[in-house]
Amino acid sequence: MKKGTRATAKASWSAAALVVVVAVLAAVLALAGCQKKTTDGDSDQTKAVNTTLTLGLESEAFSMDPIYSYDYGTTAVVQVTESLLYYDNQDQLQPGLVESWQQVDDTTYTYQVRQNVTFSDGSAMTMEDVLYSLERYRDPDLASDLSWMYDSVDTITQTGDWEFTVKLKAPDATWKHVFATTGGHVQKKSFVEAAGDANGTPAGGILGTGPYKVTDWDSTSQMVMEYNPNYWNAATDGEPDVKKIVIQFITEDATRVLASTSGQIDLNLGTPVEMVEDVRKSDQVNLIEKPSMGLYFLAFNCQKPPFDDVNVRRAISSAFDAQVIQDSIVKDCGTLTNYLPIPATLYSFEKDSWTEYEKTANKYPYDLDKAKEYLSKSAYPDGFDCEIVVDERGVFNSVTLYMQQQLKKIGINVKINKLSNDEVVTWQLGGGIKDGVRPYDMLQAEWGADYPDPSGDLTPLFDSSGIGDGGSNTSAYSNKEVDRLLDEQAASSDDAERTRLMQEALDIIVDEAPAYVWTHQNYLWTVNKRVSGLEDLSGNWFWSIYFKNLKLSE
Repeated sequence: MKKGTRATAKASWSAAALVVVVAVLAAVLALAGCQKKTTDGDSDQTKAVNTTLTLGLESEAFSMDPIYSYDYGTTAVVQVTESLLYYDNQDQLQPGLVESWQQVDDTTYTYQVRQNVTFSDGSAMTMEDVLYSLERYRDPDLASDLSWMYDSVDTITQTGDWEFTVKLKAPDATWKHVFATTGGHVQKKSFVEAAGDANGTPAGGILGTGPYKVTDWDSTSQMVMEYNPNYWNAATDGEPDVKKIVIQFITEDATRVLASTSGQIDLNLGTPVEMVEDVRKSDQVNLIEKPSMGLYFLAFNCQKPPFDDVNVRRAISSAFDAQVIQDSIVKDCGTLTNYLPIPATLYSFEKDSWTEYEKTANKYPYDLDKAKEYLSKSAYPDGFDCEIVVDERGVFNSVTLYMQQQLKKIGINVKINKLSNDEVVTWQLGGGIKDGVRPYDMLQAEWGADYPDPSGDLTPLFDSSGIGDGGSNTSAYSNKEVDRLLDEQAASSDDAERTRLMQEALDIIVDEAPAYVWTHQNYLWTVNKRVSGLEDLSGNWFWSIYFKNLKLSE
């Protein structure tokens, strides 16, 4: 993700946590009356199935307006507003609010919009609503968090009664994915204009075509949604098991885990690895481990001495034992790194080529003698003092402590600067730049691709266009050849050619070591045993976690 709000700061367990759990329990009990009842034919007893799904979210839904929905609150947004396309469980694009689409040439795409779609207030979705919604992403005055997805767009025009055409400025191999993210959601023009700046907030509300509508929203504690009786696709989908959704905003890890293992919430999509054993001991829940499209990494500030010296970066990369990090710290929350900024979940095309490349690519495996040799070749053979910036998450801090100990062995003295997650994300995305230079030495960061394509990690993290304010090139890494190769792969429509170009870029990136990838991130979900349907979701789940598809048992 370009925006780092998918990871939130974690607070410690306190007495206040008990208050939240009690509040959660009270809400669930109050909503338990929303049930579907079935009668056992052999007795007069009635069995009741609770049709309310309760979700514990680790951060608030910052905005329900899709143009700003680029965080974990997206799990709420995709229930209310819908996209033109969507991903199935195999990450294949499927028609959503458009019934078909076609790539006419390298820069032209046409889309046939569905007729007879209605918003949850019963009003019809029009072409005016569709075009208005798309132009909002491009409006510089609105400063959408997803506007960058439209950088390659020249024009969006209506070319038929229910057809529109997107014309790109230049070929862009990833454009096809945009309408399957929250970058392709449709809202009602008249509603948005009437709500103004309050659209997507508790004060202004939100109106969409989706299967649920918001019926209550306290921005700091919870949101309640109910099934939309006017849902346009009800005949195809059938009656959902989930009639009501209660989203509790529970920022404390321990509180959220306790609420899930005691049965007070049904889903916890942010289970901390430190508490996995507590989850496994509970007979109320299942733990689902979902490989992501992202990674955790230590970024070296290549703009700033001594990290502008490639041998310093190589020395540091050789001082860490990835297996020790995995076995003793990361455990379930990640997959053993292949040292590449591309996890296997992104081998979405030319898979055999990517698998072979992973085996043969240059790496910096653990070797303290080699680390000392690299340092001796640098301008700092006797070592130096520096700082690692890290947020409050337990795994990140444990990894940073390990790194501090290892670097001391080669003469590098590290001070740990612990900041809030919001502060770290601000710096990761180019905040605090002075005289053109990012303010940190090294920074512990995370990233997840926005779509199932290797360039979803490569381009944001290593293209030099992302060095400045708001940019996601956390290492401030610049290499003209890498830029050229990434630009060429984006302009190609041939998967084999794109793969070759990206692998050539990776050869350079890995050799110059602008970052050390210490694990490929896993999502850890705690799921009540009465809930099924989440098991088959892919690492791209955040765009397509549709609660209408979940099944509930007694």
